[in-house]
Amino acid sequence: MTGSVPFVGRAGVLADLRGRFAAGAAGQGALVLLGGPAGIGKTTLAEAATADVATVWGRCVDDPGAPPLWPWRRVLAALPTAGAEVARAFADLDGRAGTDLVAARFRLVATAADALVAAAEPDGLVVVLEDLHWADESSLRLLRHLTGELRRSRLVVLATYRDTGATLDETLPDLLGRSATYAVTVAPLAEPDVRRYLTEAAGAAVGDREVRDALRRSGGNPLYLRAVARSAGSGGGQAELRHLVRTSVAGLAPEVRELVAVAAVLGEEVDAGVVADVAGRPVAEVVPLLDEVVRAGVLVPVAAGRRRFTHAVVRDGVYDDLDQGVREALHAQAAVALTPRAEADPAGAGVVAAHWLRSAADPAALDRAAEWAVVAAREATRALAFAEAARFLTFAVDARRRAGRVDGLAELLVDLAQAEYRSGRFGAALDHAEQAAERTRTPATLAAAALVVQDLSGPELLPRLGKLAAAALTADVGDVLRARLLAQAASVAADAANRADARELADEAVALAEETGDETAVLDAVRARFKILPIELPLEDRLRFGSLAVRFGDRQPLSALWGHKWRIDAALETGAMAVVDQELAAVTALAATTRLPLVRWHDLRLRTSVLAFRGAFAEARELNRQATALALAELADDWSAAAMSSAFSLQLALVTGDVEEIDETFEAQLATVANLPIAAVCRPLVHLLRGEPDAALMHYEEARRVMRHDAGALRSGGVAQNLVTLVEAFDDVETARWLEPELLVDSAVVSTGAGIICGDFGTSWLARLAAVLGRHEDAVRLFETTLATNVRVGARPFVVANRLRLAEVLVALGEPGRARSLARQARDEARRLVMPGAVRDAAELLGRLTTAGPLTPREREIAALVADGLPNRAIAERLVVSERTVESHVRSILAKLSLTNRTEIAAWAHGRGG
Repeated sequence: MTGSVPFVGRAGVLADLRGRFAAGAAGQGALVLLGGPAGIGKTTLAEAATADVATVWGRCVDDPGAPPLWPWRRVLAALPTAGAEVARAFADLDGRAGTDLVAARFRLVATAADALVAAAEPDGLVVVLEDLHWADESSLRLLRHLTGELRRSRLVVLATYRDTGATLDETLPDLLGRSATYAVTVAPLAEPDVRRYLTEAAGAAVGDREVRDALRRSGGNPLYLRAVARSAGSGGGQAELRHLVRTSVAGLAPEVRELVAVAAVLGEEVDAGVVADVAGRPVAEVVPLLDEVVRAGVLVPVAAGRRRFTHAVVRDGVYDDLDQGVREALHAQAAVALTPRAEADPAGAGVVAAHWLRSAADPAALDRAAEWAVVAAREATRALAFAEAARFLTFAVDARRRAGRVDGLAELLVDLAQAEYRSGRFGAALDHAEQAAERTRTPATLAAAALVVQDLSGPELLPRLGKLAAAALTADVGDVLRARLLAQAASVAADAANRADARELADEAVALAEETGDETAVLDAVRARFKILPIELPLEDRLRFGSLAVRFGDRQPLSALWGHKWRIDAALETGAMAVVDQELAAVTALAATTRLPLVRWHDLRLRTSVLAFRGAFAEARELNRQATALALAELADDWSAAAMSSAFSLQLALVTGDVEEIDETFEAQLATVANLPIAAVCRPLVHLLRGEPDAALMHYEEARRVMRHDAGALRSGGVAQNLVTLVEAFDDVETARWLEPELLVDSAVVSTGAGIICGDFGTSWLARLAAVLGRHEDAVRLFETTLATNVRVGARPFVVANRLRLAEVLVALGEPGRARSLARQARDEARRLVMPGAVRDAAELLGRLTTAGPLTPREREIAALVADGLPNRAIAERLVVSERTVESHVRSILAKLSLTNRTEIAAWAHGRGG
């Protein structure tokens, strides 16, 4: 027996739970999800299982006005040390203006999780969370975070929930996928259990027919079985439960029934003092009357002064039986009675707002509901519960609209959009920002609406973000806001690949922000400017801006992230690898302390790119996998996060020569951003690596047309460099000529591209183009310069690749001995690094060097076609290259072989058996 209710039929589940608790005390903590329908006995089972272990309880409530983290507040209140640590975290937050609230929320969650884990030492602890299906978003967020820490702790969290309904549809799959999670479903009672239950309840044996009838009518649900046992009515279990509730309440005196109605309006758990205030009676009169309700089996005592309904279904039954007018009047009385408490402790503001919303819908009540909902939202934001803040602000907006009030509505919509953006609901945030902009004539509100949603690059969002920024820039907003709006417009233009507009807007934003001296405006402007082409900024400016951003790290971790990243980019540009390592370590530490998903993702991406640059491919692949998983799990609203991992896979395939590296989803991702210059270049590269030359050439021609008509597109990050590979593959002399000046600008840059993959030294691209253009002496000089830098900075994969390219040029210059030595070095290092493409290329080159003359493979191929009597145009069509390229190769053949005409080329080819 547990209390007055027979406890039967749960031996197996009970043993399993106690086993989990014992394992937790031994250092193998867990989350146990105990699911089942209402009344199945989850709470009774939890009480029985935890009877002999250290346990604290927290209960989620079905009340839209409940403060965020309500069940955890109860848990922490029972753990003084843990509660004090969280309180200190809040106090630190309150004293620091300008704090990044999204980042602070993650720190607070981490602090709470660490405190709970520590509270389980040294003997183990069980935390019971009841009715998880009613949990607020902040409570679920803390549970998800805590679950990741449980496996190596002595803490077990036992969470009960109803497994019907969609409330937990988003959270349950994530929790169930964790290694520390165990799911237990509480099944209905079987016939022997029902027999034992009825026997113990009646104190005497019961007949087979009575047992079978009770099982049929209750479905094996203990709550309904109890109703069946006590009720002579017929029908299903719920009907009998309602009948039982009505019968239990109807037998009470009228003044007692009034208190039961008040309790049902207040919620599942009530305070005797509040019940007395709402009823307008002294507490001394109310307490004995509530005790009568306990004796009637409708309420149960919880703690001093507090009682709760025996089950949520019981409370619902009482509430549903109230007339609508009675409910509305009682909600208004509750709102009035709770107002002084909420004034003393704003955590109760949401409860007051919810009662006003459920009272009569007259303008005065709706105004009060809106006012208290705003207070509740402010308190939720202070508690870093942004989803709850958004919920309360939605109350406020709805109430203002229903009351017909338009004044202040735009400002409320901006606040709602900000809360939604902070909670990760980016689409809803943009919707409400647009509504605010449409409704306001106030410049400051218009600017605030335009600045809510930032740094999202989804193609469908960019035009809307740009429109908001453009509208705000037409208003008289002052220099600081104007600088931030210019930065927002520049950032949107950069994400949309409008480089010329982005550059102009960003330059104006930087100049104006620095003139104002406002640090937030400066950071916004510089971040926008860095999106375009950071290498164009003077190195000293980048280092200065990076140091400025890092100084905000304690309050603004994302600013610190940008600062460290800018310094990494600058160090890579100059080849200062010690600085790169130092800044990488700082980003890793920032990720560990803040636990922000975006910081963790950047940490993984940066380390992935640098590891690949050094040839540590296996480690790079693993970190890239982790970055992908993190992006899909916690950055799903930003499509570019997962896409960058796929982009890395393509670049790794180019470096290693292994087509299997390419992410199978990459082509689909490219299709969603087909208008971006980098997508136009990547598409033919994928086909080229897969051995599909016709498809590669078709897409390459499309990319060439884009680049020739849009110089800004060619300056997009990584576009020109990736184009070089295609120029080589198709011997495109014409494109090589107009591409060369574009790459000359970056010739002194050691590397760029941290975050996807670090690229080669700037002179390497020029060397490769020089080889295509037939300027072999220039190519040798540039490759030698490149290799010296590659060796200095430890770029082992590029040492391999450039040794092979230099060897090919030396073959063309008639230096087979040196070419052979370089090819052997490249082959041996490629084997060590596991670069199958380079191994194959080196083997092929070494094979040719044993028999071949000074011509390149393509030149020998063209010589053979000349010997067959084909004119240049026919050769171009056969090889899928331009006629001008064929002409260039013919001139090179004549020069290398000291011949004077095509007839002599044919004779040479026939003489070699070509």
